[in-house]
Amino acid sequence: MKRSSSRCWVGLLAAWLLGASFFLIPCVQFASAGTDKGEGRPAWDEGVAYLLTSLKTRDAAFDARKVTGLLDFVASDKGGDANLTPGKRENATGAYFFADVKAPLAKVIRYAYNPRIPAAITLPSVIRLCGWQVKPPSPFGELAEKIGNVKEPLLMRGVEYEEITPDLTTGAYYRYDMDRLMVLMNHRGRDFFISVTRQKKPSTVGHKGAIIGPDTDWTYFYSGEKGLSKTGLGWVNSYMYDAFSVAIFFEPVPGQPRTRCTTFKWLNAGWGGINMVKRENILEGCRRFASGFKKILESPQLPEAEQLIDLYARIRALSDQDLTAKLQPIIGALKRLSRTDPALSRSDFQELIESGEYLNTMGRTEREHLLMSESMKLSIGKPSLLDKAL
Repeated sequence: MKRSSSRCWVGLLAAWLLGASFFLIPCVQFASAGTDKGEGRPAWDEGVAYLLTSLKTRDAAFDARKVTGLLDFVASDKGGDANLTPGKRENATGAYFFADVKAPLAKVIRYAYNPRIPAAITLPSVIRLCGWQVKPPSPFGELAEKIGNVKEPLLMRGVEYEEITPDLTTGAYYRYDMDRLMVLMNHRGRDFFISVTRQKKPSTVGHKGAIIGPDTDWTYFYSGEKGLSKTGLGWVNSYMYDAFSVAIFFEPVPGQPRTRCTTFKWLNAGWGGINMVKRENILEGCRRFASGFKKILESPQLPEAEQLIDLYARIRALSDQDLTAKLQPIIGALKRLSRTDPALSRSDFQELIESGEYLNTMGRTEREHLLMSESMKLSIGKPSLLDKAL
């Protein structure tokens, strides 16, 4: 009986990876990238290897020549070749994908890489919480204003934490810390923004969560209880062991309000120390990610960045009592949903919500992010658990 359960778990665990950890990588069209047949080391490989090494060697000077082949590759026709694959790296499964977002590079950076706007705001379908443990120094806060006037490469480093939203299949969610290196540089007359990330250590064990209604509504439940929500697998201790990526943003056609993002990503996750990730898992998770990212950045109702900064500052300035009061419409809506939504039909989930204890499972940061995310949904015309704007 135990052997049968393990075989079932192997198939299901691959599915929970669909939403995990895509680090600000919008993607609508998908491709894989790797070595062309008959050729030696691919042109992009030296640049990827150098950037991943640079993430660790903090004191070394940045050598822009090492990323020339990588930037040439992503900007060329080969960068959109769907028949290439990066393969495994350090026991992690690799995938390559790219996308165009209908927004200029400066706008993408202004919203998605702004120290005063939580990254979860532009990643509502995959990130629950995020923040800087070590904030990058200047010019991180003025990156968007640097576009069009980049002379020498600008390097910024920091350490972040992220907690992802519940997985589509098992409902599990995870938290991890990661190093980030950002480079803004000009190459052959075009500005490129490079973001390099890697987990510092394995994630926390998976916790049970739920997706309420359509995933495109970005409404989620977090129990705080270890395990998987999938029936029969609540006992499983699953982890994201390692994840690292190199994402590159640039405008493919100068003067057009369009940003292309190409990303090389590797992921090692599973149970019992076994990596169960397949390339298809990463790409499918990226589709989920892209849905939210594009909906936010391409929305004609998107508030100005300064308005979001002001809203987040006002939420953080609330007293604990006022913050709790602001959350009451959300808790009331969850109580109503707990009686009708299949994802919340479990007795332990319903008890948390109906008893009012759900709010007590959240820390201050979780409460702030919940209020901010629901406010953001309301502002762009998405269904929200809030009944009115703050």
